[in-house]
Amino acid sequence: MTVWQQITDDLRADIESGELAARSRLPSGTELAEIYQVATVTAVKAVKALEADGLVIRTQGRGSFVRK
Repeated sequence: MTVWQQITDDLRADIESGELAARSRLPSGTELAEIYQVATVTAVKAVKALEADGLVIRTQGRGSFVRK
């Protein structure tokens, strides 16, 4: 499993468990990169995967949010 997949799985688990509630803001790519000690592009790739799966909405300048 790659690092971005691990980040994706961790965030998905937080969303599904309710720890990250609907409409809550996800940590930024920079924040995730610091938490996981990876490059920002790796963290952003994880969030983009969640967006592709329909779990989050990414809004330029505002951040990424859990879908309803």
